[in-house]
Amino acid sequence: MLLAVHSAAHSQGWLQRFFSSKDAAVKADTVGNLPKQTEASSSLFLMDGRYWTCNDHGWLTLYALDTLTAAIADSVATGVSVIDMEEVAFDGRYLYFGDMGDNNGVRGDLRVLRLSKDGFDARRFAFDTISFHYPERTDSTARDFDCEAFVVTDSALLFFTKQWLSGGCDCYSVPNRPGHWAARRLFSLPTEGMVTGACFLPDSRLLLLCGYNSLCIPFLYLAYGYGDAGFDSGTLQRVPLSLGIGVQTEGIATADGLHCYLTCERLDRFGISNPAQLFRVDLGEWLGGYLNPSQSTGSPANHGRLIVYPNPTRGRLYLPSHLVESVEVVDCGGRTVLVGCNTECIDLGGLPPSHYILRLNTKSGHAETVRVVKK
Repeated sequence: MLLAVHSAAHSQGWLQRFFSSKDAAVKADTVGNLPKQTEASSSLFLMDGRYWTCNDHGWLTLYALDTLTAAIADSVATGVSVIDMEEVAFDGRYLYFGDMGDNNGVRGDLRVLRLSKDGFDARRFAFDTISFHYPERTDSTARDFDCEAFVVTDSALLFFTKQWLSGGCDCYSVPNRPGHWAARRLFSLPTEGMVTGACFLPDSRLLLLCGYNSLCIPFLYLAYGYGDAGFDSGTLQRVPLSLGIGVQTEGIATADGLHCYLTCERLDRFGISNPAQLFRVDLGEWLGGYLNPSQSTGSPANHGRLIVYPNPTRGRLYLPSHLVESVEVVDCGGRTVLVGCNTECIDLGGLPPSHYILRLNTKSGHAETVRVVKK
């Protein structure tokens, strides 16, 4: 059974409202204020079941945070001095410390310090250095090559630029081994704001970014269900955080993709004063159907959150067939251009690049709509 097609006038008004609507904000719960030692926290990472952060300049010390109170549960001094530490990533074998903050576009010594996990456990702090530069960077564009977020893969570090001039984000790659490298540009992400933190669950094909816009209004950026072509080949979703103006989110980490922790730095400017804090965020409404599809009920409480991927897509779009009875693809003019029943995917390959609406009739008897992009 397919959903009835609205009249042309009704469809036009409904489509205009849908395409102009904004995603609801993610609710962020405050765990507590961060201690003074971590007021300039610019990173958050998970290691051995504990969430760690560090100071962003001076003698580098790592701090394990109590996720119930935001208090310091442990600390480890490394004996190395850093200029602007903006991100830390851990791949099970090595810790990668990104001493590469460059707000003013003047640094010529961008580097990531690498420390073996065995060395950390033994408190032997012998760091390797991965240094790099951006071939495209010029004096006039240097402030678009700041970087405060990266993730590590089997062979590479993937940097996500914090673009002060354009407010966008490019992804660059360098090998994850010591040496000096020219960063290679891979793709852009339409983050509509400056990215400051990243975490990555490769087995789940999930990337989470955090950041803020020019008013320090924070957001999350989700990329998931992507293929081998890169993060931009999957579903991309920008979601604001329910924290208001003046919250400078800096670090993000998660164990399962659904329950995330974020840090923000202390902010005292523009007449705004906010303390450094630790936040807890539940992304179950946004990612539960993707990460745990067998547990999704398709109930009205999940309205608008059925996961289809990859989105954007160049062709096939995969559906949660255990939840969906039928699907109707509607173009921007309100015309039905494809229909399908009891299928795991629908192929948009024959349609021109554009925005489309998927009208999904679920097996539980209610209707959902999902906006998709055909590249």
